[in-house]
Amino acid sequence: MVKIPSIKEIEDFLLQDSKTTDLVAAGDTKAKSPNTKLTAQQVRHEVSVFARVLINVYSGWPFHDKILKRKILQILIEIHKNAHDMTSLELLEKLKPAIEIIPDNHISLRMIGHDKGVRTRLRKSCPNVGSNIAGDKKFIVKLKNDIGIIGIRTLFNWTPEEKEEFEQQWQTMLPKAKTLIIDLRDNDGGSDRPTIKLTSYILGYHYPAARRVFIRNNPDANAVKKLYEHFNGNKFNIESNEDPVIFKDASKNALPEFDAKKAGFNGQIYMLINGKVMSAGEVVCTQMLNYPNIKFIGTNTCGGEVYGYNYAYILLPHSNMTFNVGCVYREMFVKNFELNGYKPDIACKDGQDAFDVALSEYANQNGADKSAK
Repeated sequence: MVKIPSIKEIEDFLLQDSKTTDLVAAGDTKAKSPNTKLTAQQVRHEVSVFARVLINVYSGWPFHDKILKRKILQILIEIHKNAHDMTSLELLEKLKPAIEIIPDNHISLRMIGHDKGVRTRLRKSCPNVGSNIAGDKKFIVKLKNDIGIIGIRTLFNWTPEEKEEFEQQWQTMLPKAKTLIIDLRDNDGGSDRPTIKLTSYILGYHYPAARRVFIRNNPDANAVKKLYEHFNGNKFNIESNEDPVIFKDASKNALPEFDAKKAGFNGQIYMLINGKVMSAGEVVCTQMLNYPNIKFIGTNTCGGEVYGYNYAYILLPHSNMTFNVGCVYREMFVKNFELNGYKPDIACKDGQDAFDVALSEYANQNGADKSAK
């Protein structure tokens, strides 16, 4: 009888051709030409570094089931054992199935500068329910009649001045508004820092974004944390022998109940969402779900929040492909969140603009046809 190797034995085999010092931050490095020739030995080294990131750095690995792990590891074993001279693009194609079957909307392997790469193939289609009213701006805040309108198209790369201007604008507008439309459509994340003050002000309390948050804690993961200290500082440095280890825990205490007396806003809120809303954009949704007088309008959000905080952009050593993984695992307040996201209270059909639907809802409630565009 042939002995079936354990997952740990397969992992150890794949890791033997690389070491912690092979984990290098990608930065702005472009991938080498897709036609770059790799030797069989270089292919095995690339696969081993890829496996090291996946097994020891990626936040999702400890939480994926054994069947999925074996499927992924078998793909890597086949590439490793049958390694031969090939191009970078050929290697990408061979690694592609290992990424495609992972139910994670963040993880990716890309040839930066060559418009080639792979993400999960489990992503759902995105019906068109209109674009964010902020257009090509990061945000827009305005008041039309008694309707306050906040459009947040992205949370990437806000400057301190933009954060300050955004806060000043919504603080000035909110006291004058009786109804609020928050447009998150197309918001694929970034940093939730610009929105934390907004959601906490509206709710009167800072609600956590997840029940529990885990991070990896082993020599490889901790080496990657050091690569990004300029971005994260030492906030992920935890003294523990556990891997993964709990970083934040909101499960021990009951969530606070909404208190209208403490809330900064008490009117009707319409939240506009679509299939491109994910990551930090979905954090806003998670927090605003605690507001009792809110309706989500549009279509399901992306469902890209469980395996988040993508600071690990690791360079594969010979092709210069960038392997990007989430470094934080979030145990959400709802089950089966990844790939599914949040459902709207009012679903829009493909081609129906969620903003127009929100205005119609407002008009129906107030007995008037008021345009806020």
